[in-house]
Amino acid sequence: MLRQISFVLALFAFAVAPAVAAPISGPDGVLRYPFGARTPPTLRCMPLFVCDLVLEPGESIVNVAVGDSVRWLIAPASSGQADTTTPHVLIKPTESGLRTNLIVTTNRRAYYLTLVSRNADPMLRIGFLYAQDLLHAFATTARMGRGVLPGSALPQTAIDKLDFNYRLSGDRVLQPVRVFNDGAHTYLQMPSTISSLPVLFSVGSDGGDTLVNYRFTGQYYVVDGVPSTIALVDGSRKRQRRALISRGS
Repeated sequence: MLRQISFVLALFAFAVAPAVAAPISGPDGVLRYPFGARTPPTLRCMPLFVCDLVLEPGESIVNVAVGDSVRWLIAPASSGQADTTTPHVLIKPTESGLRTNLIVTTNRRAYYLTLVSRNADPMLRIGFLYAQDLLHAFATTARMGRGVLPGSALPQTAIDKLDFNYRLSGDRVLQPVRVFNDGAHTYLQMPSTISSLPVLFSVGSDGGDTLVNYRFTGQYYVVDGVPSTIALVDGSRKRQRRALISRGS
């Protein structure tokens, strides 16, 4: 159970880096990248070892193309029952120091990867996380998390519409781990080590604090709307601590 919870929380770390994201290890041992990242993932292979690219169950491979078909050996494969078959692409370099690209097209999408070969640290099994996985993780975390309101759920969010362009300032203890919005809501992930939850305000153009609708579910503040500046406030008067979250670089 703890391993599953850690994996679910790790999905959110994925969402904040759509340009370049390090893979995370799922409960099945597969290193998974977010599908649709702007920079193709890099698969490290090693001579005399086979790397396994695991695709989505039920998907069908249409075509596989590799830039260097002489020194890279590529073969499609499958596993599982007929109605839930998981497609695989088996990848093996013939020597170290190689670099090329791989394109796999299926009946659902196209995958783009960079392949490199070296004599250490091969990535033997990699796969992908898809938008529906992240939406499921939102719901799962809401059920697991603290401070969940009865019947509350995080809004359905399209991963390609997330905006992570925020800057943080002020008290570092109160600062969220990451901030993003989907155009309708703003999400602030708080560190798991925070002892008490600060109060959240929207900061107006005059610098004053304004109440805004929000709730806390899992590790996240979910704020209605997309305020240009948000304040997290703990304490009062001389003992008040503040952290500011502002949109823009």
